[in-house]
Amino acid sequence: MEYPIRGWIRSVLAVALCFVMALCFVSCGFGEEDDGSAFDAYDLLKAEGKFVKNRRGETVYLRGVNAGGLFVTENWMNGFHTLGATADTPPVHDFKTISKVFIERFGLERAQELWKVYQENWWSDIDFENCAKMGMNCIRLPFTYMTVDFDSIVSYDNAGDYDFSPLDRFIEKAASYGMYTILDMHGAYDSQNGQDHSGETKDGVGQVDFYTNSRMIGLTVDLWAALAEHYKDDPAVAGYDILNEPGEKAGLTTEVHFAVFDRIYDAIREKDQNHMVIFESCWDGKDLPHPSEYGWENCMYSFHHYTSLAQGNQFTEHAQSWNEKIAGVTKMNFGVPLQMGEFNNYNDPEQWTYVLGLLNRAGWHWVDWTYKLNNANANSAWGIYTVPVVDNADKVNSLTDSYDTIVEKFSKLKTTESIHKVDLGSVTLESIMKEYCSAPVMEHPLAAGGYLLYDSLTDMPIIVSGGGPVLYSDANAGQSFMVAYHSDGDGSVTISSQGGYWSVSEGKVTITSSGQGYAARFYPVETEYGYAFISFTTGRYLRFGGDGTIYADAKTLDSSAIFYCK
Repeated sequence: MEYPIRGWIRSVLAVALCFVMALCFVSCGFGEEDDGSAFDAYDLLKAEGKFVKNRRGETVYLRGVNAGGLFVTENWMNGFHTLGATADTPPVHDFKTISKVFIERFGLERAQELWKVYQENWWSDIDFENCAKMGMNCIRLPFTYMTVDFDSIVSYDNAGDYDFSPLDRFIEKAASYGMYTILDMHGAYDSQNGQDHSGETKDGVGQVDFYTNSRMIGLTVDLWAALAEHYKDDPAVAGYDILNEPGEKAGLTTEVHFAVFDRIYDAIREKDQNHMVIFESCWDGKDLPHPSEYGWENCMYSFHHYTSLAQGNQFTEHAQSWNEKIAGVTKMNFGVPLQMGEFNNYNDPEQWTYVLGLLNRAGWHWVDWTYKLNNANANSAWGIYTVPVVDNADKVNSLTDSYDTIVEKFSKLKTTESIHKVDLGSVTLESIMKEYCSAPVMEHPLAAGGYLLYDSLTDMPIIVSGGGPVLYSDANAGQSFMVAYHSDGDGSVTISSQGGYWSVSEGKVTITSSGQGYAARFYPVETEYGYAFISFTTGRYLRFGGDGTIYADAKTLDSSAIFYCK
């Protein structure tokens, strides 16, 4: 399916292409000298109502990927052995424990050098180039306090001697390829969630005391104030994602968490009125307050969604889960831009195309998890690209590998022209990303009101007959149908006539007396010839059977029924 590329995306891609051509003779890490930025002061983004706009007044939709594993590692995806505890050795299972081992074995400076080698191999120019070629205009950059405050790994008494240069280099290089950066604090001091992806793991919920620990909160607030002061005038920074997945051990967020959010927000606003502040929910719309309750302005709300429906033949369940997620958030009417900050659709290409289409239709911003993977499974859609682990010995053993061996293993993580592109059967995940990064937003494409619906192919009208809407042979016998947008605000519609509401039962469109419930909701999709409709309950397009009966099981737009309205 082809979509026209929006004008602002064309501009970004044109600038990105110029830089790609200029840099094609050089291969260097993102830590090298930057060659210039594609952004100026007019590109600085701000939330205006539910939209993100630049200072030219243009609406911008942020679409891209997470740079997972660059500044905060997860052993399963970044080529490290998880080493169990012994009587003499604590577990080595996250960035902090690996760093402590490096520091103990090699000293503080050499430990930092090791991480620099790792980072320059994990992400370099070719990775920025790949993202730009896919049409991405945004990268979410997970980092922890340890990224900019490495000495505090040894002791929190050392905290506060910040070095923002690793972030600076990434932001500048991304900008030279026409991409914004979202600064995402994946790990606050002593961890806000106790998960390995925060950089330090806690054994249980009871050990995660961040939200009652005034010292750790204070250190985190101070860091965000310093970040805001440093980046307050930088248009290449899209926004500040203040705490990743803030609930303790994936728990829900409540007023206790919101109070800390508010302290961070106030600290940022004392330094920076320009940038969006991004608040995350664990996990749904009900788990965040309305921004007016705290006076939050120029902000975005971000959500994560992982369905775990990774097996075959689960398309419908996966689609329903996503529909319910989007509907549940939008019905809260937060009045701010909405972002899907992390998600994955596993190895099912239909799930990927459905979800990305849904997010685009709903006008959400999105960045999937994640760009790159280093794992024994060489075809896992947890990464758009994969550096496969050929031999388990290729993984770093931080306890026993020599310094030179670790450097050698890190060098094998570099992206190359021949890197494995994740194959989803008929397509690569890269190609899907390229299509949907550049697809237009089609929020509310069909005006609510009364219509005669006709099949665009046969010019025959739709009527109600035999308990359902059908394609009728008499071109003059059409019936009027009312189209109304659902109160959830997710972009779904109900279609009704005097006979009742269109509904879906066992994959067939029927007529019911009530328009309440998911079965009577459809997503309109604008096409060149009219509108296709996707069933909320099946995630499939409507199509005509041989007898004119309407079914909700078409897998592609090309096989769907296309209606035009009179």
